[in-house]
Amino acid sequence: YNDPENKPSYTVDMPPVEWRRPHEIAPEGQPAVMFRDNMSPGDIRQGILGDCWFLGSLLVQSTNPELLNNLLYYDGIKYGFAVFQFFKDGRWQYQMVDTRIPYHPQTKTPLYGRCEAVNEFWVPLMEKAFAKLHKTYENLHGGAMSEAMVDLTGGVSQKFYLKAPEVVEAIESGQFWKDLKKYHQQGYLLGCASTVKDENGNPEETMGPQGILSNHAYGIQQIVEAGNDLLMLRVRNPWAQGEWTGKFCDDDEAWDEHKGLKDKLNYQFKNDG
Repeated sequence: YNDPENKPSYTVDMPPVEWRRPHEIAPEGQPAVMFRDNMSPGDIRQGILGDCWFLGSLLVQSTNPELLNNLLYYDGIKYGFAVFQFFKDGRWQYQMVDTRIPYHPQTKTPLYGRCEAVNEFWVPLMEKAFAKLHKTYENLHGGAMSEAMVDLTGGVSQKFYLKAPEVVEAIESGQFWKDLKKYHQQGYLLGCASTVKDENGNPEETMGPQGILSNHAYGIQQIVEAGNDLLMLRVRNPWAQGEWTGKFCDDDEAWDEHKGLKDKLNYQFKNDG
């Protein structure tokens, strides 16, 4: 921690942390690996650390395996170390880490970010390397998705405030939707968040009326024109849980009104964020 005598709030009620190697976490008979199959957004799970801005960026980047593979410089998981690279301060920087992972002995999972597959470890090890780049895990607790996107790609990022007059005008004219579609088709990485501040002007993570958390990073996975002027965004929560509750939520009658749309979108009814 930045100050061991003044630990951050997310450590309240946290059990004593153990540090374990991947082979000590993976179930018997399942070898610990960096990547089990192809990477996908469904691989990523968030732990007690508030680094959804980083994991959300990984989530959208996992839709482009070539970019994500670029971050792994050397897979030495069977030797007890790994080397990753991130774009920081205008240059690519290598980060070597050992494979010891903070472990939650009660849930029997990594304490912070983890993979869905219990014998796959690219998420917690990449998160550890990113924490090392920023000196501590604690320094990843809260951040901007636009910054993480740059660190993970070496590219540039742009943020659109949906209440800005020029963006409101673009939304009303339909141009903003056209631009989003174009960005998605060209392989841009897209994310979104709903910003809400408390009475003191500080951002706070709260649940909105339709199941969307405020001040929480989501990855944009699909941008679809489904016909009949139906424009749809599919966003995913890196928690991999917590569902949209508005129109077209799971089991909503709107799906019955648009026969075949669920199959067309390859959409499943389950609590997967």
